[in-house]
Amino acid sequence: MTYIILIAATIITSIVSGVLSMAGGMILMGVFGFLLSVPTAMVLHGIAQAFSNGSRVWLHRRHIRRSVLVPYAIGAFIVLGIFSLVAFVPDIGLVFILIGSFPLIALRLPRSIDLDMEKKPIAFLSGIVVTTAQMLAGASGPVLDIFYVKSSLTRHEILGTKAVTQTLGHIVKLVYYSFLISAVSQELPFWVFPAVVVAALSGNWIGKQLLESISDEQFKTVGRYVIVVIGIIYIGKGVFEFAGLS
Repeated sequence: MTYIILIAATIITSIVSGVLSMAGGMILMGVFGFLLSVPTAMVLHGIAQAFSNGSRVWLHRRHIRRSVLVPYAIGAFIVLGIFSLVAFVPDIGLVFILIGSFPLIALRLPRSIDLDMEKKPIAFLSGIVVTTAQMLAGASGPVLDIFYVKSSLTRHEILGTKAVTQTLGHIVKLVYYSFLISAVSQELPFWVFPAVVVAALSGNWIGKQLLESISDEQFKTVGRYVIVVIGIIYIGKGVFEFAGLS
C-alpha cells in the first residue's frame, strides 16, 4: 500500500505542477516525508521531480528564457559546494515546518521588493536561495515563485524557465543526498524508482493538456490558495514532530 501511495502521489502532483507550475513538488515532498526517512524521501523526491520538471523543459522548450539560467546555475552550485562541506541532514520536523512556511513567507513579502527573475543579479540570488531551500526542505516551489511575481513572462515562459531551474536544483539535491546515504535501496525495492519516473512523466503530460484550458491570470492566482492551505497543514505536522506527538 505504501508503494501505491508513493506512485499515486507522484502522478497526481505532477498533474498539479503541469497545470500551475507550483504546489506539486511541495505536496509530494510532504507525502514522501510522512512515509519515508528524510534521506530516502529526498532521493526519491529528487528523482521524481527531476524527471517531472525535465519533461516540462522539453514540452515548453520554445518558451524558455535562457538569459537567467547561467547566473542561476552559478548560485546553485555554490550552495552544493557549501552543503558538501557540512554534510547536513535536516530533522523531519524542520522539513515540514520549512515546506509549510515558504508559501506564507512568499505571500507576505512587500510588493515594493523588486525580485524580477529576468535580471541576472536576481537570477543569481534566486539560485542561492532556492537551492538552499531545496536542500533543507526538499521542495522550494513557493520560494522560486517569489522571483517570478514581478516578471512579465507568460505562463508558458514561466513553466519552461522554472522547469529548467527546478530540474537543476533537484539534480543537485539528488547528488548530495545520494552520497550521504547507502540505505535507500534497503528501504525501497528497486522497481519503485522507475515506477515513480513513469508516474511523473505521465502526470506531467496530462497537466500540459489541462494547461491550455486556463488563462495567464488564472494560472498566476489559483495556486496561491492551494499552497497556503497545504502550508498551514505542514507547519502543524512539523510542530507535532518537534513536540514528539506524531
